[in-house]
Order: sequence, then C-alpha cells, then structure tokens
Amino acid sequence: MGDKAEKRESFHIADPGKAARSASGIPIVPVFDGYRAFAIAGVVVLHLLILSGVVTTSDSGPLARLVWGTVGHAVDILFVVSGFVVFLPTVAKHGRFGGVTSYAIRRAARLLPAYWAVLLITYLLIALTTVSPDIATPSFRDLGLHLAGLQVPAGIFLSDISTGFGVNPPLWTLSAEIGFYVVLPFVAAVYFRHPLAGLAAAALLTVGWNWSFEHLNRFDTAFGLDLTDAEMFRQALNSTLQFPSWAYSFALGMTGAWAYVKYREKAATPRGRTVVNRLLAFALAGFAVFAFLAGNYAGDAEVNLVAQFSRFSPEIALGYSGFLALCMVMLALRPGRIQRPFAARRVRALGDISYGIYLSHMVIAFYLGAAFSPPRDGSPRALAIWTLAVVPAAVLYGYLSARFLEQPIRRWARKYGTGRELRRSGNP
Repeated sequence: MGDKAEKRESFHIADPGKAARSASGIPIVPVFDGYRAFAIAGVVVLHLLILSGVVTTSDSGPLARLVWGTVGHAVDILFVVSGFVVFLPTVAKHGRFGGVTSYAIRRAARLLPAYWAVLLITYLLIALTTVSPDIATPSFRDLGLHLAGLQVPAGIFLSDISTGFGVNPPLWTLSAEIGFYVVLPFVAAVYFRHPLAGLAAAALLTVGWNWSFEHLNRFDTAFGLDLTDAEMFRQALNSTLQFPSWAYSFALGMTGAWAYVKYREKAATPRGRTVVNRLLAFALAGFAVFAFLAGNYAGDAEVNLVAQFSRFSPEIALGYSGFLALCMVMLALRPGRIQRPFAARRVRALGDISYGIYLSHMVIAFYLGAAFSPPRDGSPRALAIWTLAVVPAAVLYGYLSARFLEQPIRRWARKYGTGRELRRSGNP
C-alpha cells in the first residue's frame, strides 16, 4: 500500500501557490480550479468540432447556434477565473496588494515559461519540416512580438502578423492575460474600495471599445482614414482579441472575489443559503437566455464570424458575461453536491495541467492534420478520430509541462519573491 501511495504521489501535480495562500489566510476556492478545467475542455471541444467539420464558422443551424452560445465563449470563463484568482489575495488582505516586483515575478513564472516553450516548439516545427508549405518561418520581428506577448496588440497596426505563427491561434488570449496582469497593480487598491464602480468602468470600456470598432466606418469618414472594407473588417476582428474587449470579464472576476470574501460567512447561514440558491437559479436562467441570444447572433451573421463577434452587441457582452460570472460565484458560495462536478479531485487535477493542454492542442492538431489528413466530413467518425488523435497527446503534454516546467519554475518564483519581500521589510 505504501509503495502505491508513493507512486501516486510521484505523479501528483502540486500547485505551489495554494499552500502559501492558505498559510496567509487567503481562501482556496476549489470550484475555480474546476472552472478552469471545464473552460479549457470547452475550447478544445470547440476546435475539434470545427476541425472535424461537425460545425463550421458559416453554420447557422441549431447545433452551430448551440456551440457558438456555449463552448464558443469558453475563454470568457478563463478571464473571469483570472480576475477572481489573481485579485483574491488583495481582497483577503483588505486591499493591500503587496510588492509589485514579487507579483510580477510570480505572474511571469505562471504564464511565460510554458508559453515560450510552445512558441519554441512551434518555431522549430515550422523551420525544420515541410509538412505545411503554406506556413513560412516566422521573421525575427514576429518572433520578438510573440515572445513579448505583443502579437495581438501589434495586429492593430500590422496586417501581416499571424497569432501563433499561423499554427496556434488560441495564443491570442495570452496578450489579454498579460494586459490584465500589467493593469492590475495600478487599480487594485482603488478597485478594492469601489468594486461596483470599478465593474461599471470596465463595462463602459468594453462596450465603448466594441462599439468603436463596430462603427469604424464613422471614424474613417470623420478623419479621412481611407480604410478599405477589408481593412475595417480585419480591424473589427482584431479588436475582439484585445484586452479592452475583455476588461469587463476580468472585472467580473475581481468583483466576484470581493463578493465571495465579503459574503461567504453570511452564505453559510440558513438565510444566506436561501439567498444564494435564489441568485443561482436567477443566474442560470439569465445565462441560458443570453447563451441563446449569443448563439443566434453568430448564426444570423451574413459573413463567417466567430463567437466573439456577438460581443458587438452591448446587451450580449454585458448580459452573457455578467450572468456567467454570477453563476460561478454563487456556485462557489453554495457548498454541497452541486459543486462536485467542478470541485472533484480529478477535475481539479485536470485544471492543474490545463494550461499546457490549452497551449499545445492546436499545434498537435495542425501537424496531425497536415501529416495524416484526418476526415473533415462532419461525421461522428471524423469527430472521434480527431478527438483520439489530439486529446491524449495534449493531456500528456499538459502533464509533462506542468510537472517538469511550470511547477518547478513557479516554486522558485514564489520562494524568490517571498524572500525579496522579507528582505525589503527588514525581516531575516
């Protein structure tokens, strides 16, 4: 029995941040690990459905509308989770953000090494293989922009840059995450004091940003920019990938963290449980309505659109993300069996390796597709083949990345950052 336990422990992925957070009095919210796992699974399912031809970006049938209204927005969950988890320590410490340098080291260790590893692998695959002659070896400019996480912001000015070197488009989310990490230290203390006003400001930013690019033709006329229709469409598409388009989702996570800490003790009382149950039911009903509206928005489009384009509707941008975040926070406040799908140990373990899964799955899919040409006829068989080809390899990569790259670097970063803070405070 002891040998088996030791063997299991040797394969365990331990998050180096959780123990330190718990020791500092920062709440550990298990369902948010599960949310991350489900979000990554949703992104992978979306891409498998598209790769296998089960759903295409021009579909307008019931299945396509269901997909665009649900897993098509899975990245929204990731951004809410980021806002919640990264802001939670500030809330737990009553508005004290802590050292910016140690924070930057921890966030960089969390995000960049695994990201850079995938970039390097992708770069080498492009440079050393001819499996896809349509993909050119990235220039040093493109490589530098990707390493800095600036490929998406640069896309506003550069029309010839492809996210993920044209092989791994999901890497666009890294630019949004970096944007949030950079902004947070400047707003954390004020946001803690005024979380509802901060949420309203983020909502205005997201709606204003989306409106500006949806009506780019007005600016073109007013300022004589002489943009072609193709360029205005490209800018509109690019705008949905920028941090301001998702500022409201990050802010929902931040306000959710504030609400969780403020009301979790009250939520444990009989009256509190009743309120939480009612709010959860309200949130689920609202989310169902806006998922339907978002799916229809994408399905009724006259051109091939991705799900993010539904965010050009202010009502959908605010309602969909708002009800989604409310569901997530109320579920976190409602302990018991209802949390099990998200708080189960295996689901949380998947969440611990999900970053590598997210980073690698499209690279795996791209090269498997180019080398072996799996079917794309939209049949269940095609979906099964793509799933069996991509998912096990991505999960294995996620595990190896977490165990041998992400976790060791994160442990070092946390130890180094903590030591730096102690030295600054004058403690030994």
